[in-house]
Amino acid sequence: MKKALSFIVIAVFAMNLLSAQALPKFGITGGLLNTNVDFKTGNSLLNLIGVNNFAKINSTGFYIGGLVDIEVVDKFHIQPELLYGSAEDLSFFYLPIMAKYYVADKFHIQAGPQLNFSSNLDDIKRAIRDTEELLGTNGDVDDVLRTVGVDIGFGAGFDVTENLAIQARYSFELTDRYSGPAGGVLDIKGSAFQVGVAYMF
Repeated sequence: MKKALSFIVIAVFAMNLLSAQALPKFGITGGLLNTNVDFKTGNSLLNLIGVNNFAKINSTGFYIGGLVDIEVVDKFHIQPELLYGSAEDLSFFYLPIMAKYYVADKFHIQAGPQLNFSSNLDDIKRAIRDTEELLGTNGDVDDVLRTVGVDIGFGAGFDVTENLAIQARYSFELTDRYSGPAGGVLDIKGSAFQVGVAYMF
């Protein structure tokens, strides 16, 4: 009985919330993407000879995709997106879910989790081969590289018009890309910075 009552209360609250909010807005987005991948080692000798500096990837490219802006309450929105990003020999599909809060009339800040799915990691694979040669743990690079990562992102945006906005976001990986035999001394994590425009229909 208590579970049924709790469900009814939650359902009524959700219906009131949905009826009070505006309809979701759909849009497209795109712009400049900069990706950075750091190879960090816990081996002091390798750090001394500069492996961290040797194995560092920084690439610039573009991103494009679609988004949905959902107004939950006044000033607070949820914005899920599906993006494709490419930067030289790295490419990813990103699935961010950003919470947006309008701190001023047209200016908002945003933060939230993001999944990234790699479709091309050739630059990282080459760097892993070079790093594993120094570590003496050569293996099949396709077996030691995780293709899915979990990120956290934050940024800001400005609504130029009712349909056009500019936004910038920085995200960094919480998970380690590397799962090979050198896992005790080698971590591979990426980050991304994007700045672009969003057009709402």
